[in-house]
Amino acid sequence: MTDGALRIAGLGAGYPRRRIIHDLTLPPLEPGTLTALIGPNGAGKTTLLRALAGLLPATGDVRHGGRALLPMSPGERAHHVTYMPQSLPRGVALTALDSVVTALRVSPAGEGRSDAVVRSQAHAEADAVLQRLEIGHLAFSVLDELSGGQRQLVSLAQAIVRRPKILLLDEPTSALDPRHQIDVMEAVRETATAEGTIVLAVLHDLNLALRWADRIVLLSGGALVSAGRPEEAVTPATLAATYRIAARVERCSQGRPHILFDGKIRG
Repeated sequence: MTDGALRIAGLGAGYPRRRIIHDLTLPPLEPGTLTALIGPNGAGKTTLLRALAGLLPATGDVRHGGRALLPMSPGERAHHVTYMPQSLPRGVALTALDSVVTALRVSPAGEGRSDAVVRSQAHAEADAVLQRLEIGHLAFSVLDELSGGQRQLVSLAQAIVRRPKILLLDEPTSALDPRHQIDVMEAVRETATAEGTIVLAVLHDLNLALRWADRIVLLSGGALVSAGRPEEAVTPATLAATYRIAARVERCSQGRPHILFDGKIRG
C-alpha cells in the first residue's frame, strides 16, 4: 500500500434532492500521476471533484495517506487538496500576479514564513509559475480585463503555486487554443512528476486525455464504467456505451493512441 495514495471507496455525493454519484469506488490514485476524468455531460465529473474538495456533502470513505478526508475541516483539507474550478469569479480587482501571490500566502505552502520571507520570495515564486504557463506578460493585468482563456491560465497558476498534494482540475483546457492546451498539460504533467502530486483532471477532449494521462477514469450516470491505462479504459465498446458514438482507437505515426470518430449510434 502506497502511503501517499488517494483512495476512494463507496463515495456518494450530490445535492439535497438529487444524488449524482452513487457508491463510487476507484483504483488508488498514486502520487506523481495524472488521471483524466472523462464522461458525457451529466456523468458526475464536476460533482466528484467538488465532493473531494469539500464543496459538496459526501458519504463514503476517502483517504489520503491513510487519513480520512471527508470529516476534515476546510482548513485541514486545504493541507491535502487544491481545487481549480472551471472559471474564476468576476469582480476581483487584483492583478494576475497579486492573485497568485495571495493564493500562495493563504496556502499551506505559505505557512510558517516570516513577513520578510514572504516579501522576498512570494512574488518571485508567483512570477515563476506565470512564466511556466507563458503568461508572464499578463502579470500586471487586472483579472476582470482578461479573456476567459487567460483567466483560466491564471487560475491554474493559483493552484500550482500552492504545491498541493492532490490537485483537482475542472476542465483546465476548455477555453484554450491548442498551443495553450499543450502549455497547460505540460505544466500539469511537470507538477505531478516533480512534486509527486496526485492530479485528477476533468477533460472533455478525449484525445488530450489519451495523450497526457497516466490513467483514465470513465464515468456515466454517476457510476464507474472503466478505469485504467488509457488504452484499457477508452475502447470502441466503452465509447459506444457512454457517448453513443461509433469510434475507433488507433495509434498514430508516433505510436500514441488516437480516437477516430465515425458517427453517432442511433436507436
